[in-house]
Amino acid sequence: MKLDILPIGLYGENIYVLHEKDHVLIVDPGAHAKEIAKTISDKETVDAIILTHGHEDHTGAADDLVDMYHCPVYLHESDFVLVDPHDTKNVGGYVTPVYAPLHKLEPEVDAGIFHIVVYHTPGHTEGSCCIRYRNILFSGDTLFAGSCGRTDLYSGDEEKMLASLQFLATLPRDLRVFPGHGPSTTIGQECDTNFYMVRL
Repeated sequence: MKLDILPIGLYGENIYVLHEKDHVLIVDPGAHAKEIAKTISDKETVDAIILTHGHEDHTGAADDLVDMYHCPVYLHESDFVLVDPHDTKNVGGYVTPVYAPLHKLEPEVDAGIFHIVVYHTPGHTEGSCCIRYRNILFSGDTLFAGSCGRTDLYSGDEEKMLASLQFLATLPRDLRVFPGHGPSTTIGQECDTNFYMVRL
């Protein structure tokens, strides 16, 4: 297994490219599809794109990558409104369209060879999720090293964020956490030092 980390998206968003046995899973491709593609060899198959939530800095390159690799895109259905080009609801100006067909993130997803466990962790957005593959957790904008995601944007909710963090605190301490912004960490490190986790 190999993990490429590309902090090249809008606002320094971390784009993750996970390689396993000539198969690839892309998590939160915020921008720069051509740069992402440079990490993927011709012999590899892109099995899926996973979006932890629907904000533009995590979704911006999804359509270009679908054009390149003809792969499915997964997002929690509560965040479909944030990427729906045909939705007329007022979502605070945060709609950034994704035109590719969207697949619902269920509690467990088999995306090609990747069996992933999906934790619905609302707070940053209603559809925010953390994605677990083996001993790796892609936490999106729910949990950061030393902090957590903001809750003042459309469908954000402080009480739900605290409940989501409380759930994450029950996960194995050695679970490696790769957030949407900033450096990696572990659940144990955050339980011991993160103000938002320690206070729970």
